[in-house]
Amino acid sequence: MKIVHFIFFLVVFNYSNILVSQEVFEKEYGSFEEFLNEQNNKISKIQNDISREEVLKIMGSSIIVKIPETGKIKELNQLFKQPEFMDEKHQKAKNNFFVLWFFSTPKDQNGVISKSECTPIVIKNNVVIGKGQQFYFTYMKKNMLPVFK
Repeated sequence: MKIVHFIFFLVVFNYSNILVSQEVFEKEYGSFEEFLNEQNNKISKIQNDISREEVLKIMGSSIIVKIPETGKIKELNQLFKQPEFMDEKHQKAKNNFFVLWFFSTPKDQNGVISKSECTPIVIKNNVVIGKGQQFYFTYMKKNMLPVFK
């Protein structure tokens, strides 16, 4: 029984840290597709040569997506971080760079977000140099760096 309480405490603690460390707001959508369309529309506005700060402004704060139960589709109440992942500096690269990963393409629909479900935005010298899985893999290969699996 103590282990159940401990696990519960860890989950609540981690969730509260996310909420405290980053502004989060809630938004209700009619469907998951509506949320995906909005997210991918934001990503499409990210162009080369804009700053990291502009990327974060375009994508906005983390969001708790709420979707009501409709037919066979279960109710959704899930946090999507903006960005989901952030690879800070790659020390082995010729020049340090950042990769921001934004959720864009659900694959497993198991509630666990992976990098393969995200669009990478590659930033070097505080400026976007490219986006998308193809650009990311080409850039990583060119710089002979390991990629995510």
